[in-house]
Amino acid sequence: MIFNNSFKYGLVSKMFHWYMAILLLVILLIGNLSEHLSGNFYNYSMLIHNSLGILIFVLVFLRLAWRWSNKIPEKIIINKFLNFLSNLAFFIFYFGMIFTPITGYVLMNIEGKQISFFGYNLPELIDQNKNYEILSHQIHGIMGDLILYTFLLHILAAGYHHWIRKDNSFKRMKFE
Repeated sequence: MIFNNSFKYGLVSKMFHWYMAILLLVILLIGNLSEHLSGNFYNYSMLIHNSLGILIFVLVFLRLAWRWSNKIPEKIIINKFLNFLSNLAFFIFYFGMIFTPITGYVLMNIEGKQISFFGYNLPELIDQNKNYEILSHQIHGIMGDLILYTFLLHILAAGYHHWIRKDNSFKRMKFE
């Protein structure tokens, strides 16, 4: 089943979900580990980090277009508070997947570094400005941390639904 229905997600939605989860995990790991690297290891890790960030930025818009053009399975209603948390996590993920790459792009521009997407150089949109370098780095780091913590809470929530509540929420998103 390619498309979503009222009860579960279709193949395309599942692919977006799981492949972007893997990309987010990889980019978060590289972003955190790169702080402890130097020389060519640092440069290579940043090349991958930046390229994956741009890829996520593009994919999130494709994912949103797919979501808006498809039926969304009905929510498994628990209570208002948990539904609020679910909606908040959804907002944080999409906000983060859109604005974290933008802050990364701005950061690289402000630092005067070349940005490339898997080896293809991208244009510099903002002039180098050392006055905003620390602030830009902090904003980008906070955005990454926000995504990381939301990612971890999302995994805990999936476990809660699957092992404690034993509802079908995890089954709706797993590949068959």
